[in-house]
Amino acid sequence: MSALIIGSVFFSGCVIGGFGLWMKKVQNSIEHLVEQNVVLKESQSSHFQYLNTLSSDTKLHLEEVTSIIATYLEIHPHVDASMKTHAFLLHYEHTSTISPSVDECLTVLDSALGPCSTDAANANLSELHQSFVLRLLSVFDRNSISAEGLQLDGHLAHKLGVASMAVKRYDWAEHALGIAYRLSPGHEGILRHLYDISCLRGDEDLQRHWLESLMKVSPDQPDLLRAHAHLLVAMGDNEAERTVRRLEALGVDTPADKSLLSGLRARAGARSEALDAIEKALEQDPSRANDWLQYGRLLQEEGELLAAIEATEECLKINRQHGEAWALLAHMLSDDSKRHQEALKAATHAVALDAGGVDTIFLKTELLEVQGDLVAAEENLLKNLKKTPQDGELRARIADRFLKAHRIEEAQELVDATPSNIDHPLLHTVEGRLHLAKADRLRDGTGTTDKRLLQDAKKSFEDALNIHRELGVAWLGLGRTQRLLKDLEVAAESLDRARRLLPENDQNVAAESALLSLDNGDISRASQFIDAADVQGQTPMISYVRGNIAGRMGQLELAHTFYTQALDDDPSHIRARLNRAMVLIALNEGQSAVDDCVRLLSLAPNFTLARLRKGEAHMLNAEWKLALNDFKMVLEVSPQHAVALTKLGASYMALQRPERAESPLNEALRIDPNYADAWHQRGLLYLEWGKNDNALSDFEAAIRTHPGHLDAHLHIAALYHEQGQFDEAAVGWKNVLLLDPDHMVAKTRLAECEAKLMV
Repeated sequence: MSALIIGSVFFSGCVIGGFGLWMKKVQNSIEHLVEQNVVLKESQSSHFQYLNTLSSDTKLHLEEVTSIIATYLEIHPHVDASMKTHAFLLHYEHTSTISPSVDECLTVLDSALGPCSTDAANANLSELHQSFVLRLLSVFDRNSISAEGLQLDGHLAHKLGVASMAVKRYDWAEHALGIAYRLSPGHEGILRHLYDISCLRGDEDLQRHWLESLMKVSPDQPDLLRAHAHLLVAMGDNEAERTVRRLEALGVDTPADKSLLSGLRARAGARSEALDAIEKALEQDPSRANDWLQYGRLLQEEGELLAAIEATEECLKINRQHGEAWALLAHMLSDDSKRHQEALKAATHAVALDAGGVDTIFLKTELLEVQGDLVAAEENLLKNLKKTPQDGELRARIADRFLKAHRIEEAQELVDATPSNIDHPLLHTVEGRLHLAKADRLRDGTGTTDKRLLQDAKKSFEDALNIHRELGVAWLGLGRTQRLLKDLEVAAESLDRARRLLPENDQNVAAESALLSLDNGDISRASQFIDAADVQGQTPMISYVRGNIAGRMGQLELAHTFYTQALDDDPSHIRARLNRAMVLIALNEGQSAVDDCVRLLSLAPNFTLARLRKGEAHMLNAEWKLALNDFKMVLEVSPQHAVALTKLGASYMALQRPERAESPLNEALRIDPNYADAWHQRGLLYLEWGKNDNALSDFEAAIRTHPGHLDAHLHIAALYHEQGQFDEAAVGWKNVLLLDPDHMVAKTRLAECEAKLMV
């Protein structure tokens, strides 16, 4: 046999043997599965037989449990109600397509409010039932079901109102109790709940309504009478005293009631009766600190300062931490210069206890200043502002203090740092005064800049008055701004309002009224106003106004004296120094005027009007180049400044540069054709160039715009005289003498003309 045949036979034998072995294993596996299946069937059969046996026992057991549950629900119906409520909530809390019917709502509401008590403050609701009420109300809200729409009866409405109060749903409580009240008017419990809601809302008128309704039901209940009295006091109603008198008549008034009566009598201006009431309260119960404090205040108002101090000290013996008592004591002690140290200690206690308000904070500062501790004085203000940055009054008064000290930048920083949620009228007032102060330091004399700054000030004062219509200082600031804007009639009305609202001895109102009278040309009335203000003592403002009055009357030396007095007391008084510089120029004291202007520019570097006056003073001193530089600086800020352009032209002419003078003079006349000095100055330029006809025309234009321009009249008369036109010259010299009857040149030349005309 060949090897191939032998290999094939061997391979076939291996395959057949392997297949046989696999078949054997498969047979064994099938036999094992059959055996397991038989065992499983036997096991299942046995298990089903057991279950059939058990089912009958279980059925009996379930029937017993059902019976027990039914019995339990009969004994405890609220559990059944809770289950129904829960089922209702499960159904309607998670669906937005189906709304419950009114009957369903009433049924579930009755179930949920079953344990609710209308007498207990918390309605005796468990946490579970409070949760039910909240969830039910949410379902009602989502389905736009209101208390009125539920068609509640009086009892259920009352229970719903009380339950709603317990879960702090006061909107539902108010509506439900309102329904209950309509169905059961005069029900004391409902009225009390409605009164409680009005207290929570803080509605005083509503509180009064429900409280007085309660008092009709129970007219002699002391707690109601006391609540009514305190409410009327808070509302400022004088009927409160009648209620307290009822307590007194019932014989149930307490020391606290007597104290309240004392306060009412004090408010009515009957201080003797108020003192009598508080003394009775203290006799009955001397342990009430607040009564001693009230006693001290009343004694202070009566002028019995020593007794007031003793009463306040009694208050502090009872309560050492009574801040208002420390504040009152500080104010009373500060009136005695020998007790300033004690006053400072009391003020320190009051401020530390956040008592006494802004007045006490400032009192502490003033007392520190009296002792010479200026650093601590200012630290006291800034420390308290840092502690209470939301206090608009404190911030405004500190800014006002800085402003009075001419610390304008610091005052502005305080105002700018005001929190955005603070809107206090005094802050707007200070802001308006800041605008006025800046206007004083930025004026250029044209009126344009002034008007823009003054309009900003006006708006600030008006904003203050929109918040507090009876704020006197805002009316005062508005009146001054309107005067500066030349709205004199409106300014007078504003000052009248300020005068009625501010104390009679307020010097600022009198001073501003005097300035308004001057602007109206009434010097006599201005003097009356300032004389009335002077009674309260001399101040820089009064000296300044007196200087203005003297200047208006042509009494320049006297005006200089008054302005100097003002500056001695307040060296940074901008308007007084500027006016003194103008008087010095008029008195031909050029160097002193320059000195004042230099000081003004050191205080206010951008004060263009001071720069203009400085240039004029240099002209008076024949310092033409210095004057020229000042006028150029003015024109850099205000290119349309007709006065500066005219003075610039005059300076060029004085420097023998007339060719440079014509352009600024022409520009000045283009800007202000009614400016007489510009016409006169250009006339002088034409004289310099020998253009007499042009010069004469300009001098005549100067007189048309300002008939009292003496120099223009002089030049016209002189031109006619030089030209031999003696008729016209004589008329010209007569016009000069009408303005200045003692003018010697005019008298001499007029005589010459008359002599020539007689020949």
